[in-house]
Amino acid sequence: MHSRFFSDHLQLPFIGKKGLDKLKCTRVLVVGAGGLGCPVISALASSGIGYIGILDGDKVELKNLARQYLYTPAQVGEWKTAAAVTHLRDRYQETIFKAYPFFVDETNIHAIFSAYDIVIDATDNFPSRLRIGHAGIQLGIPIVYGSIFRSEVQITVFNNETQRLAIDDVFTLQPAGEGMGCEVSGTYVIGSMVAGMLMANEVIKVLLDLPDKLTGKLLLFDVLSLQKRVINFSLQSGPTETTLEMKA
Repeated sequence: MHSRFFSDHLQLPFIGKKGLDKLKCTRVLVVGAGGLGCPVISALASSGIGYIGILDGDKVELKNLARQYLYTPAQVGEWKTAAAVTHLRDRYQETIFKAYPFFVDETNIHAIFSAYDIVIDATDNFPSRLRIGHAGIQLGIPIVYGSIFRSEVQITVFNNETQRLAIDDVFTLQPAGEGMGCEVSGTYVIGSMVAGMLMANEVIKVLLDLPDKLTGKLLLFDVLSLQKRVINFSLQSGPTETTLEMKA
């Protein structure tokens, strides 16, 4: 069943059976099951990841369903993690899904993260992103980071290979409460889907050690204009003076 389900990837020289076998044995944690997390989770399961953890303490809300497409109106009020697993288990029958129906904090982050090979930061607030980034460094786990503001997508990979950086090493962060809320800023739904797919793409590149990873690079991509920039960063060159607005 496994090989037949993922037969498209069997034909690819950069994946093939060896790559599929590796992905099947890999444990990936997605923190945040919102507008970024939904496409990330779907893409990873479709790529053959064998074990996917989903961590989110929110419940399904009607106002978010357009971009959080793992859920249905009938599931409003349910835990996102449980609703996502209900949908995913029917389609990806050989993939193991683990639900964590709570938020990441200092009391649980190390115990949960240490069980995974790579973590995806699909959260929507700076305190969570800081915890995730710092835990990645402390535990030696790569962190794939993504965000979207309106139609601009931002993607990078932290703490991979010889690079040991977290979000506050690269960005100048806003004080709590100063960012523009999602109800005010809005988000381009197609943009959030594109962001999630690009994040999942970086996960596969890291796991299979494919070229052109975004380790030490920040991708800025505007989904509407199709303009992109890639910014290289390192501790030696100092943090990039950029203020980000984030939403998932």
